[in-house]
Amino acid sequence: MTWLGFAPTALVAVAVVFLPGALVATLLRLRGLAILAVSGPLSISLIAVAALGAGAVGVPWSAFPVAILTAIAATAAWAWARWAGRSRRRRVKSTVADRVTLIIALVVPFVAICVLLMRSMHDPEYFSQRYDNFFHLNAVQYVLDTHNASPLWLGTMTSPDGTLPFYPSAWHATVALIVQLSGASVVSATNAAIFAVAALIWPLGAVFLVRSILGRGRVITVAAGVLAASFPAFPYLPLHYGVLYPLFLGLACAPVALATCWWATRPGRVLRRQDWILLLVLLVPGIGVAHPGGLLAVVALSVPMVVCGLVWRNRGVSPASRIRPALLLVAYAAAGIALLVVVRPPADQIYWPTILSIPHAVGEIVTAAVYGYPAAWLAASFIVVGAYSVVRRPTYARVVVLISAVIGSALYIVVSASSSETLRNWLTGPWYNNPPRLASIWVLAALPLAAVGADHVVRWILRARSVATVRRWTQRHVIVTSLLLGVTLAIGVQGPALRQASADIEYTYQMRADAPIVSPDEMALMSELDRLVPDDAVIAGDPYTGASFAYALSGRRVLMPHLLMNVSDEMVLINEEFATQGNDPQMCQALADTGVRYILDFSSDGDFMDNNADFDGLSALGNSPYATLIAQEGDAGLYAVSSCGLRP
Repeated sequence: MTWLGFAPTALVAVAVVFLPGALVATLLRLRGLAILAVSGPLSISLIAVAALGAGAVGVPWSAFPVAILTAIAATAAWAWARWAGRSRRRRVKSTVADRVTLIIALVVPFVAICVLLMRSMHDPEYFSQRYDNFFHLNAVQYVLDTHNASPLWLGTMTSPDGTLPFYPSAWHATVALIVQLSGASVVSATNAAIFAVAALIWPLGAVFLVRSILGRGRVITVAAGVLAASFPAFPYLPLHYGVLYPLFLGLACAPVALATCWWATRPGRVLRRQDWILLLVLLVPGIGVAHPGGLLAVVALSVPMVVCGLVWRNRGVSPASRIRPALLLVAYAAAGIALLVVVRPPADQIYWPTILSIPHAVGEIVTAAVYGYPAAWLAASFIVVGAYSVVRRPTYARVVVLISAVIGSALYIVVSASSSETLRNWLTGPWYNNPPRLASIWVLAALPLAAVGADHVVRWILRARSVATVRRWTQRHVIVTSLLLGVTLAIGVQGPALRQASADIEYTYQMRADAPIVSPDEMALMSELDRLVPDDAVIAGDPYTGASFAYALSGRRVLMPHLLMNVSDEMVLINEEFATQGNDPQMCQALADTGVRYILDFSSDGDFMDNNADFDGLSALGNSPYATLIAQEGDAGLYAVSSCGLRP
C-alpha cells in the first residue's frame, strides 16, 4: 500500500480519536488550544467507557455505543455549562502572530513525527515484529470477531478460564473502530492509530501542558512543540520495544490530565475551577483503561501540583486553619499508597532486573540518553539550563516543573539502578520494574523543564548587545521568527538519538529475509489465508515462528493467538504430537474440540527467541501422513489436516 492510499484510513483514525471528545469539549465551553488538546484524550475516555458499558449489557462493539455515550455526555456537558457557567470564561486576547506561532508549534512536531514514522515503517501494511504485538494485533481481531471490547473481556483471548480478569483495552477498542469505519486491515488501522496518537494527541497535550503551567510565551510555545518530537524515549521507544501500545496511548493522553490537574489545584484565582475538576474526572477512565501505568504516571507527576497547591494556599494562616489541608494531605498520601498497592501487575510479572549503576543512570538523565540511547545534547542542555534557571529565579510554576522532573528522574534511577528490591517493588513495581516504561515517563517529566531551558537560552541570546539589530528584527517579524526558531530547533534535535530511534523502529518493521520474526515468504502465505482457509476453521502453528500473526493478518482463528496463554490438554496434545500421532483417537477428539483443520509450518526458519515450549507436532509436516500441503511460499507451508476422516 502507498502512503497516499493510507490517507483515508489515517483520516478515519483522526476522526475516531478526536470527534467525540471535540463535541463534549465544545459544549463544556473550552476554547482554542484547550479544545484541541482535550478532544483526543476525552474521546479515548468515551471509547473506554462505551466499551465497558457495551460489554456489560451485551451490545455489539461498534461506533453505535460510542455515539450513544457521546450524545449522553454532550447533553450532560451542555447542562453543566448552562448550570455552572453563568459567568463566562474570560477570553484571553490573542494576536494573529500568537495564533500563527501556536500553529507553528503544532505543525513542526506533526511533520517531524510523521516523517520519522513513515521513513521507519516503509509501508502502512507492515507491522512491528515484536513479542507483545502478537497480542495487540490479534486482540483487535478478537474484538472484531467477538463484538466485545470490554477490558473485562479482552483477556479471555488468552485466558478463557477468566484468570486474566482485566486487560487495558482502550487501544484495541479504538483500532477496532478504525477497522470497522474504514474497512482497512488490522495492521493498517493500527498504524493509523499510531500516527494519530504520536503526531497529534501527544504534541497537542505537551504544548497545552507547558502553556498551562509556564504561560503563553512564543518561545516556550514553539520549544514545547519541537521538544515533543525530540526525545527518543517517547513517543518512539514504545513503538519498537514491546511493543507497548496501551502504555503509549495512556502516556500520550497524560499531559492533558496533568494540565487539567494544574488548573484544578493551582493557588490563586482560577476561572471556572470546577470545569477543570470535572474534566480531570472525565479523563481518568480513558487513561486508566488505556493503561493503568499511564494513570499512575499522572498521579506521580502531579504530586508537586497537589502538595505545593495545598501548602501554598494555606501559608500565613492560623495553626487551627491548617488542620483541614493537613488532613487532605494525609488522605492524598493514603490514596497514593493504596494505588501503589492495588494498581500493579501480578507479582510474578514484576521481574525486570536493574540494568545500570546509579552513576550511569544519573549520567543518562543528565545527557537525555535514558535507556541507552545516544546523548541528545541539545535537549540535555535545555534541561540543565532549565534547572539552573529555576534554582536561580524560582516561581511557583517553575518550582512545580522542577520537582516533577526530579520525580520522573528519580523513578528512572530507582528502576534502572537501585540495589534495593523493596524500594523498586514499591515505587516502580506498578510499571513491572521495567526501565523502558519509566524512560518514557521521564520524557513527560523532563519536557516542561527543557522548555524552560530553551526559553532561557533564546532570551539570553537576544539580550546580548551584539545582537541588538537581530533583536529588533525579531520583534518586528514575530511570525517569521517563530518559524525560524521552530525549524532551527527541529534541525538541531535531529541528532544520533533520533536517528537511533528511527533505526530501531525500522528494524522491527522492515520486511526482509532476516526480519525479527516473519519472513517475506511467510507474510505472503499468511496474506492468502482468507482465501485458502474457511472462516470456521482453526489454524495451528508454532507461535514462536510467527504463525500466530495469521489471526490478525487473515481473520482466520488460530489455536495459539499469543505466546503466553492458558493451554488446554487438547492444545498440548496437538502442539506436541500431531505430526506422529495424527490419527490417534485422543488426537481426533482434540482436533474436533479445538476446530483445528489447518496447520502453518514455518519451522525451517526456527523460533525468533529461546523458549522451552514443545511444538514438535507442528513442524516438518512434509514427512507426516496426517497432513496435506495445499499452499507454499518458499519454505513456508500451509497444510490441511487429512487424518481422523478429514479431507483437505
